[in-house]
Amino acid sequence: MRNGGRKGFQEWLDRADAPEWPTLPLTHITRGLLADDIIRNGELSAGDEDKLGKYVYLFYGRPAYRSSTDSVIKLESVCPYCFLFNSNLMDRAEGAYAFDTGAFNARLYSHVFSEDFRAEDYRLEPNSETLHKLIKATFGEIEFYLDADRSQLIPPEEGAEPWEMHARAYLELLASPGRNEPDDRICTIEVVFKDTIPLDGSLLAVIVPHTVWNDHKKSPLLRSLHSNGVEICPYKFVPGRHPEHYQTLVESTAADLYRRMKFI
Repeated sequence: MRNGGRKGFQEWLDRADAPEWPTLPLTHITRGLLADDIIRNGELSAGDEDKLGKYVYLFYGRPAYRSSTDSVIKLESVCPYCFLFNSNLMDRAEGAYAFDTGAFNARLYSHVFSEDFRAEDYRLEPNSETLHKLIKATFGEIEFYLDADRSQLIPPEEGAEPWEMHARAYLELLASPGRNEPDDRICTIEVVFKDTIPLDGSLLAVIVPHTVWNDHKKSPLLRSLHSNGVEICPYKFVPGRHPEHYQTLVESTAADLYRRMKFI
C-alpha cells in the first residue's frame, strides 16, 4: 500500500514561505431551504457518509460553490446562502485538504490525477500557517486566491520540480481548464470537522438575497441571528438568472465584508 504521497506533498510545502496574513473566516454555502434548516437547528451538522467518512465540510476564505442545476433561479429557496464562521474553529478541525474532496471523489480531477492519486495525499494540517504556505506557493498573494484568479498562478514548471510528483500534479490541476469550467473548487482549500458546528459563538455573518433582509422586511430567523451579533449581508436578488450570476454576487459581497473586517 502506498503511504508516501502525503509526505511528498508536505515536503514540497515545507519549502514555501509562511506569510503573516490575517486568518480568514471559514465558509459554507447552501441553498436557501437548507440554510433555513441550519438556522432553525442552530448548528451545521454532517451530511451522509462519503468516501472520507461523515464530516462537516467548510472552505477556507473562499465562498466556493457549485450548483447542482443549470436552471435559472426563481425563488429564494434555491438562492445561495453563505455562512461565514470564525477561524478559531480550525482548532477543532479534523484536517484540511488542498481542494474540494467531493469533486475529487467524483473523479472531476481525473483529467490530471490518475487513479494512483488519493485525496489523502493532499491532506494538510488545519492551521493558518500551513494553509497560507499553500496559498503562497500557488497564487503568491492571498487576494489572488480569494478571487480564484488562476491567471496569477505560479506556473507548474516553476513551482515544483519534476520529481516532486504530487506538487507538480497539483499545480497542473490548478492551471488546467477542467471539465466543468468555471469550477473554482479545484483551488479552494477544504477544512473538515467530525463534530457538529454550533452557530452560537462561531458564526460571524450570513450572506443572503436582499428580499429576505432589507429596510422594509426582515426574516425573523435572520433577526434572531442578528440579535446575537451575526452580521447579515444582503446581495441583490433578481429572479430568473443562472446560478453563476448569484455566485458572483456572493463572492463580491464576501470580499466587501473581508475588506471592512480588515482580513484583506
